Amino acid sequence: MRSYIRINPYLIAAIIVVAGFAGFLAICSAEESQAEKPNENSKCYVCHPDMKTEELTTDHLDMDVTCDECHGSSTEHMHDEMLMTKPDLLFGRSEVERMCSNPTCHKPGDGREVYGRQDHKDPAAVEEFFEKWTGRMRPNGRAVNHNSVCTDCHGTHNISKPLETKSGDEQQAEWVAAFNGRDLAGWQTSAAANWKVQSGRIVGTAGTNDKASTLWTEAIHENYLLAITFRVTWPVHAGIWLRGTESKSGPRIEIFDSAPAFTGSVLLPDKGLALTNIREDLVDRESWNTISARVDGDKVQVWLNGEEIGSVRGIEPAKGKIGLYIEKHPTSKSGQFSVREVQIHKLAEPEEK
Repeated sequence: MRSYIRINPYLIAAIIVVAGFAGFLAICSAEESQAEKPNENSKCYVCHPDMKTEELTTDHLDMDVTCDECHGSSTEHMHDEMLMTKPDLLFGRSEVERMCSNPTCHKPGDGREVYGRQDHKDPAAVEEFFEKWTGRMRPNGRAVNHNSVCTDCHGTHNISKPLETKSGDEQQAEWVAAFNGRDLAGWQTSAAANWKVQSGRIVGTAGTNDKASTLWTEAIHENYLLAITFRVTWPVHAGIWLRGTESKSGPRIEIFDSAPAFTGSVLLPDKGLALTNIREDLVDRESWNTISARVDGDKVQVWLNGEEIGSVRGIEPAKGKIGLYIEKHPTSKSGQFSVREVQIHKLAEPEEK
């Protein structure tokens, strides 16, 4: 009995050591299970759950290409609970093709710099696809034409469009395409207007006798998000009217090159520029660009190719139509304003009452 009592403390100590080691292994195992495994996007899915099933994300993940391969580690963005910090790398529409044509990803053939339709594994199937969809709107909300970029055909890879939740059990409002890619249904033209649909895009030039010309939506809009993808032949003076009415034009986002102000500036009729973009480098003069706007109450915020230009308050009227505008440029004989997408998302209530 005495011998048992003498060795018992050693047994207890051994049990404590073994238990502690087992606990350590359990903690390490738990931490490993909670950590992101290699070649996964779990850290991104925390805030962007839709990307779990989105086509481009899943297709790339099958090839071990994760979000941060294209967008960088984006550590500050990941830890910003206020959603104010952008990822390290973002790509506007004019940058998509060159980004995808990285030699380590989709290397173009025959010495070309941009991956093209002929580089796909099955060019015949691609041509059949374009024959079917050219001039039409894809389920992802993008129109297809001969100048389409990768994301027009593949996926709905856009997480920068905020959706506003309605009250009660109503579902979230959706982005709506105001241009169907085929004709001008839903739009109104004036007698002096010169607007048409060509190759799946709206094309406008200065009106009769070089008068300014506007193509208006038939629908009236109050508070909304707007995204318009456009291309122009320079030099040009075009723009986008916000909340225009017969008696009051409302503010206009300018598309021009008039130093020291550039595309993305906001004009208030009879008052001049209320917001001035001084960055000439934000617009791609050779390709497509996207102007985005948030029209909420008496405030307008403007972005050009994902870069915020700024905001202006005191706008009026409170509601009106959206208009595509072009006027004769004094030094241009063939100024043209082409639009391939007009996306509108209705906001439930003004930001400030």
